[in-house]
Amino acid sequence: MKSILPFAIQIAGALHLLVAGANFVLPGILHYRENLAKVSPIIRQIFLVHAFYIVLVLVGFGLLCLGFPHELSGGSSLGRCLSGFLAVFWSLRVILQFGFYDRATKRDHPLGNLFFGGIFTYFAAVFIAATFFGK
Repeated sequence: MKSILPFAIQIAGALHLLVAGANFVLPGILHYRENLAKVSPIIRQIFLVHAFYIVLVLVGFGLLCLGFPHELSGGSSLGRCLSGFLAVFWSLRVILQFGFYDRATKRDHPLGNLFFGGIFTYFAAVFIAATFFGK
């Protein structure tokens, strides 16, 4: 398990960048423009700023995973702590993906739901493993 964790974390890094990139396609698929036209300007602005920061966080997570896989797999206390945070972060995201988001939208986009849900589950599993079973 320990020897494959750095590689699994690097895969997670690449997947973080993929998910960040998907955020440039999702606005069209989910009709952001039409939906945001219905809300007040401040809500629209807050949403857009949050969306930008989510992409920034995903890129940061991806680069950390690609650049520091050995540290994140238990090579340092800070790395293990960060992996613990990522384990909680992505585990909660899995719960939100499958238990909170609108069922009609998930029904309309079943492949997207499974694609992202699968990636988030992979993230949670890798970082749980790194936290508890790393070096």
